[in-house]
Amino acid sequence: MTLKTPFISLLLYSMLSFVYGQRLSEQQVLEDINELQTQLEKFHSGYTRYAYKEQLDDLFERIENESNEASVIDLYRKVTLITSKIRCGHTRASLPESPRQEFGKSNVFLPFTVRILNDKLYVFRSLDPSLQPGNEIISINNLPISEILTSIFEHHSSDGFIQSGKTRLTELYFDYYFQLYLANNSDSYKIRVANLETTITVPGKNWDEVNAIRNPFPSNATLELKHLANHSYMRIGSFGASSLRSNGFNYKNFLATSFRELKERNVENLILDLRGNGGGRDEFGALLVSYFLNEPFGYFEKIEVTDDYDGYGTVNKKGKINLMTSHSGLSEQNIQENNFQGKLFLLTDGWTFSTAADVVSVIDNASRALIVGEETGGGRFGNTSGVSKSVVLPNSGIRINLPMWKYTTALAEKVDDGRGVIPDIQIVPTIQQELNGEDIPLNYCLEVIQDNH
Repeated sequence: MTLKTPFISLLLYSMLSFVYGQRLSEQQVLEDINELQTQLEKFHSGYTRYAYKEQLDDLFERIENESNEASVIDLYRKVTLITSKIRCGHTRASLPESPRQEFGKSNVFLPFTVRILNDKLYVFRSLDPSLQPGNEIISINNLPISEILTSIFEHHSSDGFIQSGKTRLTELYFDYYFQLYLANNSDSYKIRVANLETTITVPGKNWDEVNAIRNPFPSNATLELKHLANHSYMRIGSFGASSLRSNGFNYKNFLATSFRELKERNVENLILDLRGNGGGRDEFGALLVSYFLNEPFGYFEKIEVTDDYDGYGTVNKKGKINLMTSHSGLSEQNIQENNFQGKLFLLTDGWTFSTAADVVSVIDNASRALIVGEETGGGRFGNTSGVSKSVVLPNSGIRINLPMWKYTTALAEKVDDGRGVIPDIQIVPTIQQELNGEDIPLNYCLEVIQDNH
């Protein structure tokens, strides 16, 4: 079985221990950058999926030429700039535990959390009375919000040219990313608010204070089915077997029981909520799709690996391409006996990633659902994930998740534009709706169902 890495924040951990103030010599910095380039070129099958090798070579050369003595944090900024240019959402870097924790302890952060809506930044919760929920912020420390978001996005990995995942991740940890990439150890912040003539200066707050008002990362280890008056609602928060199992869920049993109930109840409308689903097992995704389609279908067209790949699975060479041939997702998929025949509404957002995005892509390819919400964070045409290497740079201890299987989704279209699945109905709530806790995409589906009832 194949597990794709779920989409998570940069706050991953490492068992290595480094001193926050440790300085790396120029030679050590160069050794780490060279090791990163070597490992990527040898094992990352999607390395040039969305970028020319010459562009990446030029980027590495520029960073090497600019390199000198640096802290682990300084090098991390360079590494994330590089990994983002590969345009692979599964290629992510994480700091060693010690410098990560010390960065949080030795800095103060913006005293509010945010929502990013239509490229505008709004205060969502605030620790400072001069900033109220709903305030639109137009600049911080004299930097316009458009410039701030662009700068932060330059360090975030995402599939292809998708912005929705970068937006959701930036929104969740905006205070952290602003300090990490733009603030230069600021202890107070100059804030310009729309419709106010004066600049507000607010002191920073420590990490624990800001973290206490932050919305948690979307809860994903859940499976849910509810039957209501004129529709049923199904939420699948994860395709990760271990996380679901540890929370008491049996995925296959849940699907079998749920779709039997849907058939017995003659349910005409089903809302499938895949928002916040960061992925998991390929097989789980294909199984879910088999409950919705009416005829056998393709799930993956092909899976490629590099010449140096030495992981599990059967690989055959076809010309210059190394093709995985033993993965179950490459076979024609059969439909289930209790497949759902009614109207399907599918909710997506920027957290809908990896296997979850594969599911949405194949369902959309069959024109089987009305998709509502936000562009998926995972690529419509596939991604590079599956079996991964954990690469630890020798001097800094920075860890890189390096995926090795380049998936191509079985779609009618053959030209990969580097985008996710674009919803049929794209919905961006207002800041007031967000503050009120209104679920506007879900409400839209309910209105359509009610109108057609």
